[in-house]
Amino acid sequence: MRWLLHGPLMPAVAEALRRHGQDPRSNSDAALAADEVLETARRQQLEIMTADTVLANAPFASNRPFNRLIVHLNVDPGEVEQDDAVDRLFKRYPRLTPGRLYTVTASRVKVRQLPTAVHVLKP
Repeated sequence: MRWLLHGPLMPAVAEALRRHGQDPRSNSDAALAADEVLETARRQQLEIMTADTVLANAPFASNRPFNRLIVHLNVDPGEVEQDDAVDRLFKRYPRLTPGRLYTVTASRVKVRQLPTAVHVLKP
């Protein structure tokens, strides 16, 4: 998988992704709004790895579907190193599923369905 790295991530995250056969790419413009980052990832067919809570929650706040996947590294400094969190994610989920938000905390990995389609309600 090709990854867009976003937010305050340590360089060791990219190294951990490479260890798991992934292709990390850094975000060249960190000043983009969350919706713009999602659109960039969608357009370039990239998965997102971030430590930014706002970006991780952006698909739920917007009305647009997001069919890529997001990994939110929600670990505080001193709890677990970010690269260890990446290793734990791939140990628990060797194949990640599009349309999911994986939140990695100090003690577990939580999975949540992302909005992947626009639902039209008929009157």
